[in-house]
Amino acid sequence: MTDMSRSGSLKEEMLNSRGRHPEMNSVPPDYSDEKEPLLAGDSTSTTTQEEEGPAMGGASLGKDKGTGEIATFFNFAKASIGSGSFALPWGILQCGVLLGTTGMVYLGALSVYTMQLMLECKKYVTRSLPVEKRQSLNYTELGRHALGQFGKWAVDISVLCCNLGVCAGYLVFIASNLQWAFTCLSGSHNHDYICFTTWEVYAFIVPILIILTYLPSFRLLAYAAYVGAIFLVVAMVVVYVYGGSHCFLAVEDGVRYLPDTWKGVAKWFGVTAFLFCVHSMVIPLESVMKRPQRMPYVLDAAAVVVVGVNLPFALYGYLLFGSGTQGYIFENLPGGVFNDIVRVFLSLELTLTFPIVFKPASEVAEEIFYNSMMFCSRKANSEYIVELYHSSRLNYRILKTVMICALRTVLVLLSWGLAVAIPHFELIVALVGSLATTVLAFILPPLFHLVLKWRFTHIARRIFHLAILIFGIFASGVATGVNLYGAITSPPPANCSAIQTQCELNNTYCSM
Repeated sequence: MTDMSRSGSLKEEMLNSRGRHPEMNSVPPDYSDEKEPLLAGDSTSTTTQEEEGPAMGGASLGKDKGTGEIATFFNFAKASIGSGSFALPWGILQCGVLLGTTGMVYLGALSVYTMQLMLECKKYVTRSLPVEKRQSLNYTELGRHALGQFGKWAVDISVLCCNLGVCAGYLVFIASNLQWAFTCLSGSHNHDYICFTTWEVYAFIVPILIILTYLPSFRLLAYAAYVGAIFLVVAMVVVYVYGGSHCFLAVEDGVRYLPDTWKGVAKWFGVTAFLFCVHSMVIPLESVMKRPQRMPYVLDAAAVVVVGVNLPFALYGYLLFGSGTQGYIFENLPGGVFNDIVRVFLSLELTLTFPIVFKPASEVAEEIFYNSMMFCSRKANSEYIVELYHSSRLNYRILKTVMICALRTVLVLLSWGLAVAIPHFELIVALVGSLATTVLAFILPPLFHLVLKWRFTHIARRIFHLAILIFGIFASGVATGVNLYGAITSPPPANCSAIQTQCELNNTYCSM
């Protein structure tokens, strides 16, 4: 194989592995097609689809061994019911009950429709593709077919920003949970609290996360998501159980039906839009289904369940805590051994799934790094860099491994820097939702459809798609500006004394 063909093969394989949703904790990435692994030793992770588990990519799956509708449904549902759900009660507080409920239903329906547009575009594009390349089509490649390199980079940069932003949210989520849990547990018996600062928690978890991103295969880590899903459900149940014996403060203080200011709508939009960015999963999952023609029904069912689970939880959390609803609803709950144990296990689950969420962002960055190295090699008329990437010599493989590990370390540190700069989980979720996920969910799908299928679309649908595009651009611009300003001017997180006070809260029951 020549250097040029090997370089092209590597680039194509990196592109084909793209397109995983940041909250896709239950789906292990599939790397079974890699022939030129980036990290030395990656070849040891090459496994069959059955060994990997329920993978999302899996171009090697045929119709006979494809996934069923139920497995695909659970993949979509799990992707939209995750850590972001715990910021939804705060979103209802910002925009009011009426707009919060109707708006979530509207965004859910609109999200399903734009996913249908992606499937229509995929069907149109695959007609002109060779059979062997149809399975490898993903969101990035769809963008390239629609708008050339601009479309490809629009998807790639959105994926990079989205996943690094979610990783930053995970860091804040983990640090907050561990800080609260360890502080409350330390004083559960004699009230002699030992307070761990956020910096101390980060000093403990960031090196662990960096090491986890070096792993050549995330097959084993991915199965931790199944246990993690149980703890997410348990955490929601804890909120419901707590409310069963406590006053609904929003009812006592007065329910907010409409937003006080338009900025509240922008904040709500960010945290709600975050739930529905599963678009990068649609094409890969549809490609490996036994009966892909049933994907529209799977999407409809998943949207109903996602809204049916998240909407009552958001309303319940807001009504329970009223104007005091925190951005992360668990911070409203008093200390308790069981609650603190749930916090610890939630942190453990996100720690193990962090590298899976991180992987798509690292793939984009590694491709940019690879292309930059190849460009420098051509400009310098040197074959050293090409040989470095493709040689099987041990010293070259070690050097390549060190380079890629260094790049992944930088990316983790960038996520950590964002977490330090915006130490509030709900603000990071709102910012990511209003910026990157809105682009992936409500801007690019109608744009790609307009470009690819303009001649074959009725004028009424063209107008509707233009309206969605304008809505996405306007909502993203306004909400990003508001949430970015809110992140910059946000107060510092709770200090040790505030955490200790919350830990000591006694249960107060409603008087009948």
